[in-house]
Amino acid sequence: MKSPGPSAPSRPSCRTAPDPDAVLIDAQFVRDEARELAERVRDTGKNLKAAYITHAHPDHYGGMAEIQAVFPDTPILARQGVIDGILEWPAKRLHWQEAYGDQIPDEMPVPQPLTGERTSLEGHEVVFVDLPVAETVHATAFHVPGSQALIAGDLLNHHSHCYMADTNNPGSWLTALDLVQALGELTIVVPGHGPVGGTEVIDDTRAWLRDYQEVAKPRVPVADIARKMSRRYPDRALPMLLWLTRGPSFGLVGPKELGVPPEVFGG
Repeated sequence: MKSPGPSAPSRPSCRTAPDPDAVLIDAQFVRDEARELAERVRDTGKNLKAAYITHAHPDHYGGMAEIQAVFPDTPILARQGVIDGILEWPAKRLHWQEAYGDQIPDEMPVPQPLTGERTSLEGHEVVFVDLPVAETVHATAFHVPGSQALIAGDLLNHHSHCYMADTNNPGSWLTALDLVQALGELTIVVPGHGPVGGTEVIDDTRAWLRDYQEVAKPRVPVADIARKMSRRYPDRALPMLLWLTRGPSFGLVGPKELGVPPEVFGG
């Protein structure tokens, strides 16, 4: 019997092990929370490839210095419009340090400009979604088509009131919801506030905005809007968002003058 010849060399697999990479979207607010987040990311053993900031509200970017301290080689990135908003930090600091003391940093890193339309993470495409005016003028959501996932920032608030004081433009915000809902099937939707879910997170925000449109007609006082929305949504988180305003009255008209219920501020 003829002996068999040498076996053919095995072909290398076309699939390679995914890189142990991660990205971070938003950086918490106060120092302790940001430090805890950075340590949780570090404990995964993953390489933090980048940190992205969705929009220029301090509860989403305030912890950048703590992230940077733990991951000094990781770029922090944001669209230019978001960066421009973060440059307002010295004025925001004056407001928030009264409430949080030394948990608020004196200095704030400035992100690098986020350019392009997408990136890749462990073989998954991550698409940058520039939003119409919604909670803020400039904001970015992140869509991962392969995972049917959307990380929305404050475009979405699940079981939570929305913050209207920046733009007060529910019509454009609803247009932004149409934009992300048209991205394709979504099974993982991460809101800026409230629990993660599916497309019901979008539906929840949409219903709130439509009610707000009905209630917040021009020249209706802020206190009336807040009371009516509180009655429609008595169990929502962050009721104090209904009472916040901007403009000349900010800092001149306080909670007592507006008639804010003491329990809204925990007192």
